[in-house]
Amino acid sequence: MVTLMALLGIALVLHAQQTQLPIYVPAVNVSITALSANGMPLAKYAIVSLSCAGYNVSNIGSVSTVIPIPSTGSITCRAYAYSFGMYSNKTVVLTAGENGETVSVTLVIPVSGYYMPGIGFVPVGTLIVITIVIIIIIILIIIGLIEYARWRRERLARLIRPPE
Repeated sequence: MVTLMALLGIALVLHAQQTQLPIYVPAVNVSITALSANGMPLAKYAIVSLSCAGYNVSNIGSVSTVIPIPSTGSITCRAYAYSFGMYSNKTVVLTAGENGETVSVTLVIPVSGYYMPGIGFVPVGTLIVITIVIIIIIILIIIGLIEYARWRRERLARLIRPPE
C-alpha cells in the first residue's frame, strides 16, 4: 500500500513539473478563386483545389486555407480549377519570406458566358443550344399553324361546295 502511494506521489510531482512551450510553425494563407474567360466569378460552378506536398484541399467556387511552410527554402503547390468541361491550373511557390501573409491566386477557366439574375452563370455554348432549340420550336409552331390554316380552308371549301 505504501509503494502505491509513493508511486502516485511521484506521478503527481512529475505532472506538476511539466511546462508547455509554445511552438511556432511558419504558415501562409492561400486564397484561390476561379473566374470565367470574361471575368465572371464561378462561385457555384467551379471545383477548385490546392495540392501541396502531402496537403490537398478542394472546394466549390474558392479555396482559402493555411499551408505550413518550411522555415528556410520554399514549397511548391499546384492550384487547379475545373468548370463546364474546361480546366485551368497554376503553380504557386511559397517561400519563408511570405510567412504570415495571404497569397491570392486567380485561375481563369477558358469558359465564357453571362450571369443571368435568377439563373446564375450560363456558358455561351448553353446559350447557343437554347437559341437553336427555341428557333426549332418556333419553326414547328409556324408549320403547324400553316397546316392548320390549310386544313380549315379545305374543310370550309367542302362545306360551301354543293354535293356532287
